[in-house]
Amino acid sequence: WQYNHVCAALAMTEAYGLTGPRLFKAAAQRGVDFVHASQNPYLAWRYGVRDGDNDTSVTGWAVMVLKSAKMAELDVDEGAFRGSTAWVDKMTEPEFGRVGYQRRGGPPARTTAMMEKYPADQSESLTGVGVLVRIFAGEDPQKSEFVQKGADLMNKKPPRWDIDAGTIDFYYWYYATLAMFQVGGKHWKEWNESMKTAIVDNQRTESGRDERGSWD
Repeated sequence: WQYNHVCAALAMTEAYGLTGPRLFKAAAQRGVDFVHASQNPYLAWRYGVRDGDNDTSVTGWAVMVLKSAKMAELDVDEGAFRGSTAWVDKMTEPEFGRVGYQRRGGPPARTTAMMEKYPADQSESLTGVGVLVRIFAGEDPQKSEFVQKGADLMNKKPPRWDIDAGTIDFYYWYYATLAMFQVGGKHWKEWNESMKTAIVDNQRTESGRDERGSWD
């Protein structure tokens, strides 16, 4: 259950990094150690432990763990970042910078039912993951060709709350927002304005309702 692990490990590294109690440190470090232990040699991650399979989504969460751990001054192997960018390089279509799931420049991974409701052509979710991985692995967002190309693609598909068009994609918005903030400049300014409109304006705010504060 690698997906569960990396999300839980991210929560623990953030908890330790933000609050600093010794009680959290050992658990956070063990989470990081397992992320290292499960990475495929010279590449990335998927559902198993060094089973030779990789995908961009699990890799994004694993890199989030490593970046958080590094900021919290836990023990992190810098070589893990190099593997993650090697995978993202393999998945990046060179002309426009689109990042695929397990195929270069391919679409986001969805079930058939979700693909019909939320068309892949409305999302650049894995491009957002790939851009963030590159930045967290040390690429200069202003000088990296594929960071800039990815940011251009994402700005062409800004957050838009349209149920009928299938544009509501919280996974995409999560990663793209993190990535665009790191890119900064006009990319972030344009993205941020669209994001605030899409997200803030559609939060459940009815008083006395259990749903208050949430999103559909």
